[in-house]
Amino acid sequence: MKKALIVLLIFLMLTACGGNASPAPVANPSATIAAPTVNAPPTNTLPAVIPTNAANCENSASFESDVTVPDNTPFAAGESFTKIWRVRNNGTCGWIQGYTLSFANGEEMGAPAVIQLPYTPPGETADISVDLVAPDRNGAFVGNFEFRDPADRPFAIDYGKYIWVSIIVGDVVAIATHAGGATSTPTPTVLAPCAYIPNPDFVNQTLALINSQRAARDLSALTVNAQLSAAAQAHAADMACNDFLSHIGSDGSSAKERVVAAGYSFSIALETIFGQPPQFGGNPESAVQWWMSDLIHRSAILHEKVTEIGIGYAFVAESSLQGYWSVMFAAP
Repeated sequence: MKKALIVLLIFLMLTACGGNASPAPVANPSATIAAPTVNAPPTNTLPAVIPTNAANCENSASFESDVTVPDNTPFAAGESFTKIWRVRNNGTCGWIQGYTLSFANGEEMGAPAVIQLPYTPPGETADISVDLVAPDRNGAFVGNFEFRDPADRPFAIDYGKYIWVSIIVGDVVAIATHAGGATSTPTPTVLAPCAYIPNPDFVNQTLALINSQRAARDLSALTVNAQLSAAAQAHAADMACNDFLSHIGSDGSSAKERVVAAGYSFSIALETIFGQPPQFGGNPESAVQWWMSDLIHRSAILHEKVTEIGIGYAFVAESSLQGYWSVMFAAP
């Protein structure tokens, strides 16, 4: 009897402890075990151990986007703002201590002379921020900045020299354009003499055709410069709105004076112009063909010392030639 009671007690204890319960499920041994949640540091946060760069690594940058203040953003005179560029490190050197963005030329807008780049490994992006102040006068303003390594040597961004901030202070004229049958509002034109119609496709095609002519003669491609572009666009608009075709502006300005007014410091500056209604062949192909058939304009396109370019196009239906080009070739 005592033996039976002992067996019964042991049975009840095992039952109470789950001894007869089904075993807990076992995880699939091939399944990935989730790691505990950790807040990973941002890409541009310095790691615990700062890496060093190989002696033969290469520096290069590529523009990704304007996080704030896209080109030709309007501001009031003296207004403070923060410009942020998103840039990719597409070189093989990491951007570590000593890598900077430095003001190069143009309108300084209160920029510091040097901005420390955030730590950015190769292949990663960085948001580069600078606090600026709009000039206290009306106009279009461009400030150019260049990347520098710890030895203070500049390095390229997208095969060019600069990234920039481009703003408008003062009156703005909104311009209606037509793309794909829809009406849109492109980048505003500063202090434009009339509501002309730009054509970004014509500008891009003209650039491609000019660089094609240079490539055929083993000359380097020209890089678009924002200040030269502003000068060229302003002169194209001046010609279209005031119905004339000349290297002398309606205000008596020369091409070189317009380049200086745009904030570009040059060692050489040359201009080509062209005007023709689109329905009569006024297109980029006709413009470049005409320039190449003329000795002076051909020499500008194929000049060995020019490195940068700005292209402007403006259309005004009421003007005699309707479509007008201005192209500035220059080198710092």
